[in-house]
Amino acid sequence: MAVYSMESIVEASRLEEQAYCGNYSIETEFRDFSFDPDEVVMDAGCGTGVLSRYIVEQHKVKHIDALDYSDLRLQQAKGFVKGPAKRAIHFHQQNLSELDPKFYGKYDTVICRYVIEHLEKPVEVLENLHKALKKNGRMIIVEMDGVFINLHSENEMFNAYMNELKSKIRFDLNIGKKVPSYLKRIGLSQIDWKASLVNCQGQNLLEERANTEKRFVALQDFFMGIFGTEERCQEFKHLYFQEMDKPENTLVFTKYICSGKNI
Repeated sequence: MAVYSMESIVEASRLEEQAYCGNYSIETEFRDFSFDPDEVVMDAGCGTGVLSRYIVEQHKVKHIDALDYSDLRLQQAKGFVKGPAKRAIHFHQQNLSELDPKFYGKYDTVICRYVIEHLEKPVEVLENLHKALKKNGRMIIVEMDGVFINLHSENEMFNAYMNELKSKIRFDLNIGKKVPSYLKRIGLSQIDWKASLVNCQGQNLLEERANTEKRFVALQDFFMGIFGTEERCQEFKHLYFQEMDKPENTLVFTKYICSGKNI
């Protein structure tokens, strides 16, 4: 079994760039949300801190607690923070599966962006994040369905590799569609969701190809854990781009932006 790891300087750089690409644009994802400067926000699974910085810069929020399990990732995130964001963003090393009670009942908004897809028990984590909300606080979850794995091909060797990958990963790359029901299950109300299709054609395909090239570099150890040898990893990489470049093959995934309130 293999677990996705973000503890890579290359991966940190990739995620920073990805956040401002069309397919994963933070600006697009959060254009319909407003933030009061005085509200208290949690960025749950903050990674490089790119979302926290965006909220401070665009909405002038004065206090964000940015949580991540990885001390290395937090050190990298602190290195990206400049100006007023240094006063507004407070970093905490924290496993979301074992959320410290000191975070309970503090937050007007809890945001979790591209995190729960990597968790073995996402509902348990969402239950913990629910405890962090104030009365009438809101939770915002951004997730994908089918990113990377939705490349359709009739190449039998490629499909064998892809099926092996899907059988060994311990997280859910089709979790987006499930999030609204998860929010209801943990007790939130006023569930809302929007879905947008990302068609990897034209410029979108070029962006996704460039992003995937960096993904393969950053996640070498992850793929080694899946396929076992360098030779097999390289063969899968070669096949992936070969099939991605064929005009008759399709790569489509869905972005879900979901929210609920703690009534």
